[in-house]
Amino acid sequence: MTAASDSPATPPPPSGPLPTEGPQGARLAVSARPAAMAAATRTPPPEVEIKLVMAARRGDPAAFARMIEHWDAHLRPFVHHVLGGEGSTDRALSAAYVRAYRALPRYDASQRPGLWLHRIAYLAATDELRRVARDPARRRALADAGPSRTHADDIFTPTSDIDPTADDEVESAIIEARALMGHAEETGTTGLPAGWKALAPDQRALAVLVDLEGHTIKDAARTLDATTERAADRLEATRRLLARVGGVSRDGADSTEDVVEASEVGDLIGRLPVPPAPAGFWPMLGRRLLAERAAPAAAAIDPRELLARTHPSEPGFHPDPDAPTNGVGTSVRDLAVHAGRVRPRRDLRRAGVIVIVLVVVAALVAVAVKVGTSSRVPDGTVAAAELAPKVSNAMADGSFRRVRTAVTETDATGRRTERRYQLVLADDGSWAVSTEGTIDQTTYDVTDGLLRRVAVIGQGENAEVFATDATGLAAGSPDPGPTEPVPLDDLGALPSLLRSAGQTRMNRATLGESAVYTLEADRPTGPRDDVEHWTVSVAASTSLPVEIVRREGDREVRRIRVLSWTTTPEVPAASFRQPIPDGARSTSATSGFTATDLTAVPLLGRGDAVNPGWLPGGFEMTVVAVRAEAPSGIPSTGAGRNPADVAVLSLGYQRGPERIVVTTRAAGTDPTAWVSPFTPGPGTPKARSLGDGMFNGARVEVSTDARGRSHLWGVSGDTVFTVAGDVTPDQAVRIAASLR
Repeated sequence: MTAASDSPATPPPPSGPLPTEGPQGARLAVSARPAAMAAATRTPPPEVEIKLVMAARRGDPAAFARMIEHWDAHLRPFVHHVLGGEGSTDRALSAAYVRAYRALPRYDASQRPGLWLHRIAYLAATDELRRVARDPARRRALADAGPSRTHADDIFTPTSDIDPTADDEVESAIIEARALMGHAEETGTTGLPAGWKALAPDQRALAVLVDLEGHTIKDAARTLDATTERAADRLEATRRLLARVGGVSRDGADSTEDVVEASEVGDLIGRLPVPPAPAGFWPMLGRRLLAERAAPAAAAIDPRELLARTHPSEPGFHPDPDAPTNGVGTSVRDLAVHAGRVRPRRDLRRAGVIVIVLVVVAALVAVAVKVGTSSRVPDGTVAAAELAPKVSNAMADGSFRRVRTAVTETDATGRRTERRYQLVLADDGSWAVSTEGTIDQTTYDVTDGLLRRVAVIGQGENAEVFATDATGLAAGSPDPGPTEPVPLDDLGALPSLLRSAGQTRMNRATLGESAVYTLEADRPTGPRDDVEHWTVSVAASTSLPVEIVRREGDREVRRIRVLSWTTTPEVPAASFRQPIPDGARSTSATSGFTATDLTAVPLLGRGDAVNPGWLPGGFEMTVVAVRAEAPSGIPSTGAGRNPADVAVLSLGYQRGPERIVVTTRAAGTDPTAWVSPFTPGPGTPKARSLGDGMFNGARVEVSTDARGRSHLWGVSGDTVFTVAGDVTPDQAVRIAASLR
């Protein structure tokens, strides 16, 4: 007896219409197909949207109310049928909703929301059954009624296909027999079908979940915290018991081997009357949930008082070592006394001197070894790749960084403009860029994936304030991410630019009053991939950027001078989510991504999140964005050449202004239809093979954009995966090979 759906074919069920009797004493047609073959043709109820679940987890009461509104039509019959006429459906259901509200912050998406709610409702129903069983009035009524009369023919017996040596199956048969003996005569007074009250609560739940609602046995088993095999056995026993107790027979002869069709069980349960919620149910539930929200935090308990209350009769428990010992032995008393004493401090001056001497000697030796083995050319220059990690660390230092810059730009007509910008950079990747002397600010809030620009367009009486929002952003390429404005686009790319320069030497020079290292490099960063000559100057003392100059021929395209770079422990709360001024003309466009956390990723229907097991030092996850399907009008990746992007997971990892983006998405029905999801860059992509990880053996393409950032993509099985951002091609391959 298994839950497999590919068992060999069996004879068709008997022909003829189903009996038309009502729920009470209903008789069912049967077939000889085992429970494993009696898969219901029903489909599970539709799930709620991911956004609704995430909003409810964040504490939005309206979102939770919409979840309950969606599922109440299924949970009320579920609880009612599990109770089987015992206890109060309203009491059990309201308890389940309150428990779900409490548990929402801990919901980890290991189950779909509907099954998660069904599990909570099942536990609440079983608690209600236990409460009813403990009711003294009910016990007296059962005692007055006397023992139930049970006929031997009504006892369910194991059939020939049950292995008597299998403990689970024997136990199942015994449970069914005992349940039937205890409830055989109670079915006629509850409006339930014959045999329904003979079922255990878990059997009723299985019948509702699988045969009525259309869930798989695997999902139903997980909801009831059982193995799939155990659930399949219990469901088969349930169908066999319904056939037996219902008096079903074929050709006039009893057949204990017959089982009820899953669809017939579902039809039978679906016809059972379910009382609607009384008028006061929802107001009462609302008051209970409001009380949950307003409940104060529990007061802290002194652990000594807790122990004293828990063990009042145990001699010798005295938090105060000076308290009476009631004859406690000297060992315990000495332990209590010495535990409160302070050990005298040792004189560490001599040891400190020795440690300092050893550290100095070790430092001198290390310096000598480094100088003797260093590959640095002794001409005052430094390799760009050697300076890159120092620049990266310097730019990532501090929780928040305030930067002032002066930017001069010259367009193709020779028109020159000069502006000053103030930048605020956060360690999670949020940022704000403001133009001094005018209203023009762009902010990016990584928490919600919101990019907002507020600016004044026009002059004098014709000036007007515009606000533009880009919402639902992913972590970055190849999906819609935050677009960095001037001068952040060039400053943020500086570490990658240095890494891509490799062993190119940076000369030491003086710029103003500062000693700097200067890199000269040609990059295709023009508007039509025109080659521009970059001159990058980095402070020799701090490794922070001092100046970036881009030239195209004789024209100076852009010059960025860093006027100040400071760190600060905090910034105003609205720094990265600027308000929209009253009267501003606002527009908004969404890319459809939802900012969430890793526990919600299984809601995409593709299992747990695929995470990198290795990242360069200093990178921390700051963005988890998911999108089941793209909104209308949003093209697919690869400039619309790829199939639709479905079940996309976008993870962002931040180190100062640098970011790494790892994405996965469904490959669809034709994985060979995919092309590179990235915007084409300079050079030809290189093919590599992954040697480890979830996509071991997959072929990938690696390329580099104009600013030295790497792009990697590949297809493996039903998944398209990408790695992009401020890493070298070798690092991108290593990250992809570490995906788990």
